[in-house]
Amino acid sequence: MREQLESRLEKLGRRGHRALSAAIARDGERVFGGWSVDGKQPDAFTLFEIGSITKVFTGVLLADMHLRGEVSLEDSLSAYVPAPRPAWRHREPTLLELATHRSALPNTPRKMGRRELAYMLGLRRKDPWAAVTDAEYARLVSCESPRRTPGEGIRYSSMGVGLLGDALAARAGSSYEDLLRERILIPLGMSATAIAVGPEGPGKLIGGHSRRGHPRPPLQDFMPAAGSLRSNADDMLRFLTACLSPPAQSPGPALVLAQQPQARIRKRLEIGLCWMIFSAPRAPKVVWHNGGTWGFRSFAGFAPEPRTAAILMSNTSRSVDRAGFELIKDLPQLAAEPSAA
Repeated sequence: MREQLESRLEKLGRRGHRALSAAIARDGERVFGGWSVDGKQPDAFTLFEIGSITKVFTGVLLADMHLRGEVSLEDSLSAYVPAPRPAWRHREPTLLELATHRSALPNTPRKMGRRELAYMLGLRRKDPWAAVTDAEYARLVSCESPRRTPGEGIRYSSMGVGLLGDALAARAGSSYEDLLRERILIPLGMSATAIAVGPEGPGKLIGGHSRRGHPRPPLQDFMPAAGSLRSNADDMLRFLTACLSPPAQSPGPALVLAQQPQARIRKRLEIGLCWMIFSAPRAPKVVWHNGGTWGFRSFAGFAPEPRTAAILMSNTSRSVDRAGFELIKDLPQLAAEPSAA
């Protein structure tokens, strides 16, 4: 199965990617693969920015703290984060609404959204978050005043999930990263996954690139719970297989709750606690999320029946979503194909 996986990675890589790393699991078998344009392919321990896949870890944290009785899904944001917070025109959102993108908040503070777009289009040369201070970020948040009432519709919001992470960390009296490490990463044996990656840690963070192949700086912003994690194929496959077969002890029950549908986005797409859930006639249900930063794209997903999982990461700002879904859909076929001689 590894030969087939690497063949697919090479085919995908020729479409403009610099380097790719992937892992798949089915029926207890775990397979890793890598590809790079210069032949120095990443291995299972090479670190990538996973972007918004970070959100599903925040969803699992919310589930864990809810099941422990530390928070309720229906608690309001200000119960744990008195400031900074948006100037709500209506009621403020619940933790559940933040986790299901029903807070009515934009993806990022509006001013930063314009700067981000200019940077992505090449109209701005510097990372728009590089010079932002804590005080400026607090001001940006407090200037938001959503017109829509929370719960009325779904609007994807990294800002909302970022505030959710702030609330959970404040309730625990910890930093978001320390809380995540204690509750999720250490119990699942995910030793390399982190926001801050030091030279002494396992694995090395690969450099990111724009869509055109230009080097991009590491992600830095004030919403760590929404997209700041770095991880590798080995750690991510540990997480996905735990989601398929949750342990009886913590965080197993939280992994189960996080993948339960909480709201419908459209006919075939629902959302759990940050997880997206796709279902279609005559096709397996797929629980998934993608991620993107200045120089990376990623996809993580699993199908409970058949029991399959896949992680796919690129250090180039080009989508890998379709290829990720195809890996999950075609896993039974890949497992049945004979290896190349």
